[in-house]
Amino acid sequence: MLLDNFLSNFIQTTDFPTLDAMYYLMDKLGSPEKNLKFIHVAGTNGKGSICEMLNSILMLSNYKVGKFISPHLFKSNESICINNIQITDTEFLEYKETFEKLSQDYFNETGRKVTRFEILTSLAILYFSKKKCDIVILEVGLGGLYDCTNIVNSLISIFGSISFDHTAILGNTLEEIAFQKAGIIKDNSNTVIFEQPALPIIENVCKNKNSNLNIIKSNEISNYSFDSKFQYFDYLDYKNISINLKSKKQIENASIVIKCIEILNKNGFNIKNKNIFDGLKNVTHPARFEKISNTPTIIFDGAHNENAMTNFVETVNNLYPTETKTFLVSMITTKDYKAVLNILLNKFNNCTFIFSDGTDENKFFKGNLLYNYAQNLNTSNKLEYTTFEDGITKLNSEINFIVGSFYVYDKVKELLK
Repeated sequence: MLLDNFLSNFIQTTDFPTLDAMYYLMDKLGSPEKNLKFIHVAGTNGKGSICEMLNSILMLSNYKVGKFISPHLFKSNESICINNIQITDTEFLEYKETFEKLSQDYFNETGRKVTRFEILTSLAILYFSKKKCDIVILEVGLGGLYDCTNIVNSLISIFGSISFDHTAILGNTLEEIAFQKAGIIKDNSNTVIFEQPALPIIENVCKNKNSNLNIIKSNEISNYSFDSKFQYFDYLDYKNISINLKSKKQIENASIVIKCIEILNKNGFNIKNKNIFDGLKNVTHPARFEKISNTPTIIFDGAHNENAMTNFVETVNNLYPTETKTFLVSMITTKDYKAVLNILLNKFNNCTFIFSDGTDENKFFKGNLLYNYAQNLNTSNKLEYTTFEDGITKLNSEINFIVGSFYVYDKVKELLK
C-alpha cells in the first residue's frame, strides 16, 4: 500500500481545472509522453470496457501494452499496468523522491498544490516511458479538456457513450458535456465513435482539428444473439464474433475497438484477425456484470448513472427474465440517485430492493434516503434498508445483484471470503 499511502498526502481535487501542473511535471521529467504512442479513451460509460478489449487484443499480438485506468477497485497500483501486471510498490519507490521534490517545487513556484490524480497520471506516463511500451491505452479520468491525461498527443481518440454525469463539473447539457470530452481530440489524428446524440459536437471538433472521424453505425452490426456465456454478432466483414462481456452496449464498444485496430494496422502495427476474435472472446472486466459468487448467485455491477443503469436493467431482463431477484443498492453522494432509482425500480416487479448506507458514511447516501424515495415510486417491489454488511447476508434469491457504486467492490470481496 506504499503508493496509496503516498498519494494520500496530496489533495483530491482543485477548484480551478488546468493542465499547468501536468505540463510542469512532464517538462521537469524530460517529456516522457513524447516517447510513447497513445490511444486515448473518453466517454461517460464504456471507457473501461473499451480499454480492456484493446488491451486483450494487443497483448495477444505480442505488443508491450501500457494501460492507465481509473478508478481502482482495491489499490492505486491497479491503475498502472504493463501487460496486465501492476506497478509494484518497490518499483514506485524508484520514483517517490522525484515526485516529492517536483510537487514541492511546483508549490513553491506557483502557490498551487499538485493533486493526487496529477501525480498518479505523471507516474504512469513516466513508468511506461522508462519501460519502453509499444503502445499505451490511456483512460480519461473525468471529462477530457482539462483532464490530467490530456497532455499527450494521441494517435487515436476513442469515445464511448456520452451522457449525463459529473454535471457540476462538465456542464448541464449534453452539448456542454460532449464539448469537454471532445477536448482530447488532437490535430491531424484519428477519432472513433459509435453514432449517438453527442455526435454533432464530436464531428465539429474533428473538422476544426482535421481529425479523421470514424463513425460506427448501428446498421453495420447484425446477427446479434447471446447465451449464458457469450454475446455473438457480426460487424461488417467480421463474422460470428464472440465477446466475453455482458450488456448489449458491449457490442457497440467491441465494434469501436475493431475499428481502432484497423487504424493501428494502417499505422505500422501488425494485428491479425485471429487476435481480434480471441481477444474479444477472452476479455475480462472486473465489477462489470461480474459473477462474484455461485452459491448464492451474486452479480456485481458498478452502474451508477442513467446510461449505465439502463444498460444494466436491459442485461438483467435479457439473461434472467423469470428468476426471483434481490438488489443491494448503494450510491455515492455525487450521483443523481433519483434518476438512477427511477430506471432501476420501474423496470422490475415483485423483486426485493435493499438500500444501504454503503461503506463510508462520508461518501454514500444514507440507505433510508434511498428507501424513502423508492417508496414514492409506487412500485410493486419489496423495499427495505439496512447496513451494507447486513444487506450482504440477505442476498438469498435465485439471482442477486450488488449495484450502484464501484466503491463497495473491495468490501464485497472481503465479506464474501
